[in-house]
Amino acid sequence: SSHFGSSARASHPRHPLILPKPAAMMRAALRATQPLVARAAARQSAPAFRHTAPSVFLAPGARSFAAAVGTVGPKPKHEDGTLGGRYATALFMASSGKLDKVYQDVVGLRSMMEESKDFKLLIETPGVDPTTKVKTLEAVCKHAGMEGSVVNFLKVLVENKRLRMLVRVIDLFEIFYRTERGIVACKVTSAAPLSSAEQGQVKKAMEQRAAKGSTIIMEYATN
Repeated sequence: SSHFGSSARASHPRHPLILPKPAAMMRAALRATQPLVARAAARQSAPAFRHTAPSVFLAPGARSFAAAVGTVGPKPKHEDGTLGGRYATALFMASSGKLDKVYQDVVGLRSMMEESKDFKLLIETPGVDPTTKVKTLEAVCKHAGMEGSVVNFLKVLVENKRLRMLVRVIDLFEIFYRTERGIVACKVTSAAPLSSAEQGQVKKAMEQRAAKGSTIIMEYATN
């Protein structure tokens, strides 16, 4: 707590570091492919998918994602041993040399899910035909100019019947990305809005507490 009557803590709020141009491209891609997405979301296959073995990299009958993209970089500094974390780790390792672009692409996908009920339904409904899912996702990604590694990753999630985990995987990938780039997200909650001067003092205090070279992203809220 500070003398302003507010509390500050490092966290991972949904504050994507996505540039305006990529964000606009994502929205344009969603508009351009909306009829296709809507038709795909309305198509149900029967029966619904069965769960497969939980192994990510060597699941029986599934391709290795690393083999699919052909490039494997270092593991993220932040580790997460959950199923979603293992998928996020696979994507991170496949993003070597293009980490910033892949990050923008995946948070763009998350934004599309938030903006379009049809796109969210396409991602999260297990009964949609996998071939239809892949074709629709390829069209959306092409319009948005996404990296091939992101497209291949989505295909692997479809193959492994894990596409509905996409938001969780992206959230974890965002944590990996911020850790790699030394970005610390801090949310400050106060009883009343802070003035610009007060916000500046809080940010300065958080910068002093953060590791050297860190980038502080501040978010202010009232309760």
